[in-house]
Amino acid sequence: MAAFPHDYVRLSWTDSADKPAPIMLRSEMERGVPKQRRIAADALTEVPVTLFFNTAQAAADFETWFYSQGLAWFDFTHPRTGTVVQARIVGGDLGALTPATGTWARSKRQVTVEYLRAVL
Repeated sequence: MAAFPHDYVRLSWTDSADKPAPIMLRSEMERGVPKQRRIAADALTEVPVTLFFNTAQAAADFETWFYSQGLAWFDFTHPRTGTVVQARIVGGDLGALTPATGTWARSKRQVTVEYLRAVL
C-alpha cells in the first residue's frame, strides 16, 4: 500500500481538525424526547490539512505521488494521534497550489484527508 510522503511534505498543525461524521440518526418526536439510533459502526472522519512544500521539486514530486499512488487509500500518520491510519484525499480534490512566500520556491495546498475511525 502507498504511504503519504511525509519526508518532503510538511503538514500545518494550526488549521487541522478531526471531524467525524454522525453515526446516530436523530428523529424528532411530535411530543417528548427525540429518538436516536445508531446507523453506522465506524465514523468516517475528515481531517483538513495544509501541505507545505519547501521546494518547487517537492511540490512536483507530491503531484507525481498523488496521481500515481495517492488517488486510492494510503498509509497516513494522523497529525493529532501519531497513529498510522488508512486514509484517502476526499473526492481526489488536490486543491490549488499557492505560493507560501512571494515566490513559487515555497508553496502550499489545502486538502481534506478522510479515514474510518472505529468507534467500538
